[in-house]
Amino acid sequence: MIGGWLDWDTDAAIYRRQIGFGASTCLKFAPNRQSEHIQLYLPERLPLPNTPEFKAAMIQQVLRLCRGGMLGQRHPARPTPEWLTLARRPAVIIVEDVPLRAQVAAALAAEFGSTVQVERSPLPADGILICSWQFWRRGQQQLPTPQLLAIATLPIPSLEHPLVASRVAYHKRQHQDWFRHYLLPTALRELQRAVQPMRQAQGVVALLDSRASRRSYGPKILEALEPLARINYIDWLS
Repeated sequence: MIGGWLDWDTDAAIYRRQIGFGASTCLKFAPNRQSEHIQLYLPERLPLPNTPEFKAAMIQQVLRLCRGGMLGQRHPARPTPEWLTLARRPAVIIVEDVPLRAQVAAALAAEFGSTVQVERSPLPADGILICSWQFWRRGQQQLPTPQLLAIATLPIPSLEHPLVASRVAYHKRQHQDWFRHYLLPTALRELQRAVQPMRQAQGVVALLDSRASRRSYGPKILEALEPLARINYIDWLS
């Protein structure tokens, strides 16, 4: 099997168990740390996604991030972040929750007008695309590489989906840690595939889900995103 991130263990034990592999030899081809890293913005004080305060705080973060990309010269006396000096490229905002996706689109459209589109292609060079994980997964090879990829929440499978619920029930019957053996590895594989186009362009990935920094599994998320360079350029916009 040749592909992206599979497991956090060197022998990919969880992945091999999921697909029925027996003993195997695993080789890891790591990205080049100099030329294939991403710039990661990970705010640590955002409310958790399951709190009432998350929606407003997340939308404000997205607005400020997009203002930085579109209006990089608003403070010409201050040093310009490296990513703003690149050729103009679009921004992509991944929001899985349908009502929240509509609210994010409305807030951005009020400021940026017709450059904002929801799950529609082609994407202009100065456009802002708001989409689901599925739309980005299917279209990321055809769409232009964005200069900003903002992720509202981690792609942890929903227990409301019947197939997900069935898999979780199976792990429970096997007396296994269903989050560590199924939900988290699935989310990390999805996350790594999503940011892959950003590596060659060394674009900015904004992960707005504070579980990545406040939960015990946070280091696993950062490990799956390696190589990366942590940035905090949003302070420059304040």
